[in-house]
Amino acid sequence: MSMSDSGLHQDWQRWQPESLLEDPEPPLAVPAPSLPVDLVTDAQVQAELARLRQQAEHEGYAAGERRGREEGQKKGYEEGVSQGREKGLEQGETEARARQQALVGRFTQLVDEFEASLDSLDSVIPARLVQLSINAVRAMLGKHIVCDPERLLETIQQLMQNNLRLVNNPELWVSEADFPLVKAQLGDALEARRWALRVEGKMAPGDCRITAEEGELDATLAVNWQRLCDLSQEAYRP
Repeated sequence: MSMSDSGLHQDWQRWQPESLLEDPEPPLAVPAPSLPVDLVTDAQVQAELARLRQQAEHEGYAAGERRGREEGQKKGYEEGVSQGREKGLEQGETEARARQQALVGRFTQLVDEFEASLDSLDSVIPARLVQLSINAVRAMLGKHIVCDPERLLETIQQLMQNNLRLVNNPELWVSEADFPLVKAQLGDALEARRWALRVEGKMAPGDCRITAEEGELDATLAVNWQRLCDLSQEAYRP
């Protein structure tokens, strides 16, 4: 064995595990870091508590005020909406009622006007029908009317009896065809009444008229037709 080998042999030792039954060595105590110590007095604590209490009260008051304002606004808005809705409905009902009354009044007026129109038609239509009937009869007869001499004489006698007040130059006018008959039958009566008998060339047979200073009486057929139409209008006039 060389000297180097003997040196290695001396450094080498057998390794053996430690006994688990032996108590381990306690760890070295590490000192805690030192903290600065604040010296706070009781007065400072009370002041801080008072500040916190005042802050809490202020925040609570502000929160309560804000909540109350919000609730008040909400309530006021709801009440405003409710009142507005009620007023709107009331106004709408009033306007609708007014429009309805206006329509009822207008319809009533239209009904009254319609009834008045019907009443006027009831009076106008019969009169117009009578006039049309008279004109139709007159058109159909035309110049083919056969004059009754006896009827003419009766008409003249009635005119003389009903117009005794005609004393200032009364004159009886007849057609040229009727003149001989009237002179023969009523000449003496006319002279007794101081009525003059005259001929009117344009007068149709069967016609006659009386003139005097007091006025004129026309008994021609055309005038009689017109009088008949006037009577028909008066008969149906409302």
